Amino acid sequence: MTKDRSVCAVLSRKTSSFALACTLPLLFSTVYAQPQADPQDTLKRINHNYNTLKDACQEPDTGAARGLYYCSGVTLRMVNDGPFNPWDYSPYAIRIGATSYSWIRKDLSTRILIHPAGFILRTPTDAATLNLPVKEQGFTCIYAFDGGTGPERKWYGCGFFDSREPPRAAQAAMNNRNAALAYGTCAEAGVSTAEQWTQKYTGLMKGPIQYGQCSWNAEKPSDWNAMIRVHESRPSTTNKDPFAFSAQVNEFMLKNATATNDGSENMKYIDAFIYNVNSTQNFATRGDQAPPKPENGLNSARNFQKKLQAQGYSVPILRLDFTKPAEQRFSFVAADQAIDLPVAGGPQPPIAPSSKYIASATWIERYDPGSKKNEWSLSVTPTAQGKANQASNQEAVYQELLALRGADSQWRDNEKSAGSMRQQLACLVQNYPAKTEWNLEPFRPAVSPQETAKAGCNPVAAASPQYIASADWVKRYDPGTRKDEWSLSIVPTAAGRALPNEQLGAIYAQLFALKGADSNWRDNETSAGSMRQQLGCVLANYRNKTPWNLEPFRPALSDADTRAAGCNPVPR
Repeated sequence: MTKDRSVCAVLSRKTSSFALACTLPLLFSTVYAQPQADPQDTLKRINHNYNTLKDACQEPDTGAARGLYYCSGVTLRMVNDGPFNPWDYSPYAIRIGATSYSWIRKDLSTRILIHPAGFILRTPTDAATLNLPVKEQGFTCIYAFDGGTGPERKWYGCGFFDSREPPRAAQAAMNNRNAALAYGTCAEAGVSTAEQWTQKYTGLMKGPIQYGQCSWNAEKPSDWNAMIRVHESRPSTTNKDPFAFSAQVNEFMLKNATATNDGSENMKYIDAFIYNVNSTQNFATRGDQAPPKPENGLNSARNFQKKLQAQGYSVPILRLDFTKPAEQRFSFVAADQAIDLPVAGGPQPPIAPSSKYIASATWIERYDPGSKKNEWSLSVTPTAQGKANQASNQEAVYQELLALRGADSQWRDNEKSAGSMRQQLACLVQNYPAKTEWNLEPFRPAVSPQETAKAGCNPVAAASPQYIASADWVKRYDPGTRKDEWSLSIVPTAAGRALPNEQLGAIYAQLFALKGADSNWRDNETSAGSMRQQLGCVLANYRNKTPWNLEPFRPALSDADTRAAGCNPVPR
């Protein structure tokens, strides 16, 4: 999947209206480009769409058939927060000409999302009913699983993974408004049913499904139904195909409206922002410039909501919880909102919390003897009621503190261990009830209550063993390919060399954090999992060798085949 990355500095070079949007966002805060919907109505529609198993969608005026996304399910775009707009196109998406979304519905077992927060596109059917702008064009294809989309897949990320323009001979005739863009390689590959797909794309020796799979046409209902059956046919997978099983998302490609990062065309189609209440995990995606790190989804969604309001659109933040019954998959909580929203029966209560439990909360940067560097500390003084209620109503005290300071960068960017601030507060209440000032540090790890108490409510993350002493890129001639190739020359530490084979994931994670974002790795590992496979082979068979040399161009084969090739398999 691709990921959004854009900055105001780029926008300011487009038009004067975008320059103003970046430099004077509050100027637009009271201007609304379209009527605000009651958030409860939005919630009901989205839950309804998620639970509606339609397999026949039509354009209301022409009756032309459309893909299932048109009138059912939920189309969402999960994206990181940063100094850019969540609806804009990333540099990598610009190279493809399209952006990755996902589509979820009650009959899909999806429960893992690529990022903790994002937004939902309003279905065209709902938009027409509400007399709002209808997105009729741009939908190209959908993959049953993540398609590893990049410039190698032509036709807006929908072609074969071979950098060639795909044929179009097998595409069925369609007469809807998006017919000229919709395309799927499954038809070109002679795959029209789920059974044919599973026979053709097994993973195993034929290569990872992520890169090998064909794409389904976004406007053929039969392709959508086959995609669903394929997705649900794989409840588990192998290490070689970590993204090809039913808990993972599919990948729905939408053509970009412009050839630049300006995604403002998408703003009017956003129905709501969402965050995954059960995850702070970011997955590595193609085009990433740095290793992923945990992210607070609520904080990100709040920032998205404020950015969109500054452009004249106000939509709610919804919680997404895959542990809830399907009928309650999405929920609305007033305290999550960063802006005022209308509600049925009267105006929305003020979002800013009253000083019911927290008298003050101030950030202080100070030296911490545990981490041996300056860290942010939140100095909190509770009110008398906060002090009295801290044990009996601790959740309310924490929620007020979160609403007051949770969106601050000191908290948002430094709470790497989800739940750490909440746990420190609980520890202080339990063990130091007489304290009149609480000091909470976002950098601290979330450990067990016993470990937190033992550390005086100030736990310090245990230093991770270092497994990599150095890792440097070397370009050298390879006799197998008969050309110069990039090789990663690794010198392990003693701990890395002695690491048990079953702890491969630990040393691979350190190596990927060091070098995984380098273009030599990112742009050349066309066989997903190849570098990990080679590392595992060296660890198991040549751990005493110095240095270890891993080449991204090599294919990912079985353990036995990789070992038989001396850990240096050659592309076939």
